[in-house]
Amino acid sequence: MKELLNRMVKGDAYIWLVIVVLAVASLLSVYSATGFLAYQRQGGNTSHYMFWQMLSLGLGVAIMIVVSNISSRYIARFSVLFLYLSVLLLAITLFSGVNLNTATRWLTIPGIGITFQPSEIAKLAIIVYVARVLAQNQQEGVAADAAFKPIVFHVAIVALLIFSENLSTAFLVVMVSAVMMFIGRVSLKLLFGSGVVVAIFLGLTLTLASHVDFLPRAQTWANRVEVFLSSEEQSTAASYQSDQSKIAIATGGILGKGPGNSVQRNFIPHPYSDFIYAIIAEEYGFGGAFLILFCYLILLGRVSVIVRKSDRTFPAFLAYGLGLMLVSQAFLNMGVAIGVFPVTGQPLPLVSLGTTSVLFTCVAFGMILGAGRATLKEEVSEDVESSGNEEYYESEEK
Repeated sequence: MKELLNRMVKGDAYIWLVIVVLAVASLLSVYSATGFLAYQRQGGNTSHYMFWQMLSLGLGVAIMIVVSNISSRYIARFSVLFLYLSVLLLAITLFSGVNLNTATRWLTIPGIGITFQPSEIAKLAIIVYVARVLAQNQQEGVAADAAFKPIVFHVAIVALLIFSENLSTAFLVVMVSAVMMFIGRVSLKLLFGSGVVVAIFLGLTLTLASHVDFLPRAQTWANRVEVFLSSEEQSTAASYQSDQSKIAIATGGILGKGPGNSVQRNFIPHPYSDFIYAIIAEEYGFGGAFLILFCYLILLGRVSVIVRKSDRTFPAFLAYGLGLMLVSQAFLNMGVAIGVFPVTGQPLPLVSLGTTSVLFTCVAFGMILGAGRATLKEEVSEDVESSGNEEYYESEEK
């Protein structure tokens, strides 16, 4: 059993350390932030949501280990099927999704009543697809412009299906895909042109928000941007969430108020998901908040190492795209908490309460770890070949 575990649980040790730290932070902060919610919905059982998050994390780690052991060849082979399945689920959500927290982003699995967000599946699917197309079009000294049309076509479909109910996720999908194309040597002229089109479309949507009947949340987006850009310092109903988050961070100071001593958790809407970073900063101070930030920086750094050392293009693009998506989402969540971005509703990866978010974040981590395993095998193979130890090489392959 121990030998099997050692064989299965491999990959970048620093990434595993990041996962452990974020998981512990998740359990501690979720337990603290859900106290009021527990009294509302669980009869005062304050440990209910912590145990639910623990179950989600445990299942997620198991999925992570399984995914990390799947060959990247199979991931690439089924990427198109995975993408079209996610598009189908997004389309179903658009017409018959469940409305939670004023947004129709959820689907309910018939018979068992479990809800999930298809946009989480779509984020993974489009990154895997983009990585595959870019890898197929890499030639030495030649721009990968042939990858532009299929990537933009599929990214546009996914982003538009997500856009009506979740602008920030659609934005992340477009941004990460664009950066991946830039790294994949797609011409700047093509990227710049498509960027101008996206900017014009988004600007017109926010400007004409009150007249866009088919986008029910457009006015909400416009209000959030208007409040964020407003020079007025007094608090308003529209800035309530952001104001309470800033109070939590400011009162946390350097050392924090201590675990479970948050005051603003009783005032911030969704302190266990969208604004969980503010609760961490309030209870654990600057040190706790910086530790979480540092974890995501380590993740980005280790992904860069995997990409640099990889001799295969698909695992490199895959690891980079997934790592960039996770880190960008984290920075967006933390930026909202401290007031440098408008309110978006993005969870903090692997920390915020939410089974869908945790599980698919673990799938992403699993793919990144899998790319790291492939890189490690390449390094071992090179070392063994240089030493001429064929017997050792054969045993490692087995």
